[in-house]
Amino acid sequence: MDNYKLIERLNRIVHYLKDYPGISKKDLLTKLAENDREQITIRTLERDIKNLRERFYLEINYNRAENGYFLDPEFQHDVNEWIRFMEFAELGHFFRSGLTDFKTFGKLVQLHQTSSFLGIELLKPIVLAIRQKQSIQFLHINYWEETQKPYTIAPLMIREYLNRWYVIGVPQGKEEIRTFGLDRIKALKTAGNIEIKTSEFEKQLEQFHKIVGLNFNAGDGKIKTISLRVYYKHLKYLQSLPLHHSQKIDWASDETHGTVTYHLIPNYEFKVQILKMGSLAEVISPAELRHDIKKMLEETLRFYQ
Repeated sequence: MDNYKLIERLNRIVHYLKDYPGISKKDLLTKLAENDREQITIRTLERDIKNLRERFYLEINYNRAENGYFLDPEFQHDVNEWIRFMEFAELGHFFRSGLTDFKTFGKLVQLHQTSSFLGIELLKPIVLAIRQKQSIQFLHINYWEETQKPYTIAPLMIREYLNRWYVIGVPQGKEEIRTFGLDRIKALKTAGNIEIKTSEFEKQLEQFHKIVGLNFNAGDGKIKTISLRVYYKHLKYLQSLPLHHSQKIDWASDETHGTVTYHLIPNYEFKVQILKMGSLAEVISPAELRHDIKKMLEETLRFYQ
């Protein structure tokens, strides 16, 4: 079978498990047949679920009492990561199919004018360098200072944030990781074997799980429990696109606002996401974050007085 078709089916199964907790094998097969027009056997479905567990590390539990499958809620972050990767895979397949008749395709699909694809051609050589444990050299452009600086780094990870791509690595002679935007890199080339133990930087890389975006050196660098009061109509947007994997939503259907909690380091990127919600969200706690948001709003308001 075409690998993409298999991945596509696995993705649909994950979506059904997410949307219908406790769904039975029979109902899964019915939905695949009715909604996706794909007839598969129980044995194939069981093999697909085994693949999701063993190859893609998704925690899928089977409840014998209810005769249904559940995605383990403690591993929601892994599910969200899977869905995000599948979005990129589907987008790539979609664009490849459109390139057979680009003139017609261009009339049907309009892309927003952004720089989100700048540097995307560097993804493949950087990923290859990470796999082969090769260091890379490049010129990095500093927009603010209008300068270019050469770097040699041991690349450790690729990270995407707000449709922009970044390489995270250890600059030669340094002991701390740094983040470089691919849209600001040019003259990239490999530069020999990595001379560091990449395992020694796993703790630093784990810091990214504690933040929104890229900067984990904000404030005291400690995780805080953050509580927001959010207008109920906006809760569905947060539910469909969580700001962070720690996000929890508490809302009763007869209330105009719900409570959204996070456990993270409240860095600048997180504060920007709060500001984007405008009057739809209010910081309840901690007090220092509430003060920071209030100060940022007051400084902005001065421009309009």
